[in-house]
Amino acid sequence: MILEFKVKNYLSVKEEQALSFEATSDNTLEEHFIVKKGKKRLLKMAIVFGANASGKTNILKALDFLRKVILNHPLVKTDTTNQMPFLLDDTSRNTPGVFNLSFFIDDTLYEYHLEINHLFITNEKLSYYPGIKPAVIFNRTHNDEKDIALIDYGTTFKLKASDKSLIQGNTIRNMSVLAAYSKLNIDFPELDRVYKYFFNNIAEIVIPNTNLTNWTSDRIEESEETKNFVLDFLNNADFNITGINVDYREEPISDKVRNDIINSPLPENQKQSLLTQEKLKYKTLSFTHKAENNKEIEFPSEIESAGTNRFFGLGGVLQHILLNNKLLLIDEIDSSLHPELVIHFINTFLVNSKEAQLICTTHDINILSEQDNLRKDVIWFTEKGDDGSTELFSMADFKHRKDLSFINAYKAGKFGAKPKLGSIYLKNLNNE
Repeated sequence: MILEFKVKNYLSVKEEQALSFEATSDNTLEEHFIVKKGKKRLLKMAIVFGANASGKTNILKALDFLRKVILNHPLVKTDTTNQMPFLLDDTSRNTPGVFNLSFFIDDTLYEYHLEINHLFITNEKLSYYPGIKPAVIFNRTHNDEKDIALIDYGTTFKLKASDKSLIQGNTIRNMSVLAAYSKLNIDFPELDRVYKYFFNNIAEIVIPNTNLTNWTSDRIEESEETKNFVLDFLNNADFNITGINVDYREEPISDKVRNDIINSPLPENQKQSLLTQEKLKYKTLSFTHKAENNKEIEFPSEIESAGTNRFFGLGGVLQHILLNNKLLLIDEIDSSLHPELVIHFINTFLVNSKEAQLICTTHDINILSEQDNLRKDVIWFTEKGDDGSTELFSMADFKHRKDLSFINAYKAGKFGAKPKLGSIYLKNLNNE
């Protein structure tokens, strides 16, 4: 589970911003929101509000970027790292981005630090807490003259010289030490645990156009348990769906499809394989609805509402993260969904999560009206400064009594993070 994430100099984030999952002393809804790790009380979720272009999405993108850097295996050292610094001042544009993640694996606290520019990793450090004091697992720096990574290990780890040489030799300048290690036949339990944590316990970011429908339908094919879970999930949200059906159909390859294949970016061997077939196989998804006189009618997913398809897709994702205690990042969780459905999804997650965590962004301030089911320390805001940079802050930073309306205080501007709107009258329209 994540304790804290910090980011500096990435996209709209200029100065260091921190998203903390450490709960305040407030005991509101403790049984649903909080997991205890040693002496720490960790929150299961964080929800970020803010105006458009204030940087909500960039906080999630920063954490997803860190995950990708740790797991990705660049083929050559000249590949870009895709680090994008804050571009609105000269200093930030020419300095590395900085990322820090504190997290628990079981009951052990780890800290990962990364400094990276668009060409290479300048510093990478992993520590953990076997006791009260931290112990360094490795510290990686960059030798500018030789353009290579240099790796030092903590004194408590007795690696063979040959193993050290293998790890350093495979850690090209734009690859993380953890990614390089994952390719090698070396026994290093501390690195193994951390790599598996990022691989298994942090899910890829979900954005509004992520095709969750196909993702969930694939898993329904593989598991009757997943199918039953998603069906219950939809029924609990009043979708009037009694069945989920995944099937296949075959259609001859038309001239249009043939031309689409020829002009597609697919590798040539895949194109030729498809073009030699007389028919193509298509997966179909449909939902069975209960109608009058207990009749059942089947509709293809294409004619279902965007909200139905979105909630169906989220159902499969929800089961996956709950079963595997994953961290889930959802940008614009309210996309295509009624406000009460969003609240239902969040409450379902909280009640059923053991150690899974959720970070989501939203424009839907109606969620704040559900303050009997919320804690102040899970509510975060982003605001754009005069220089265009993002500031991230928590409602817990404000002195606001729990019995006073969250939504009214937000509307009144007490927490900031609101659009700064101008006149509704437009100049230079129809030459008037």
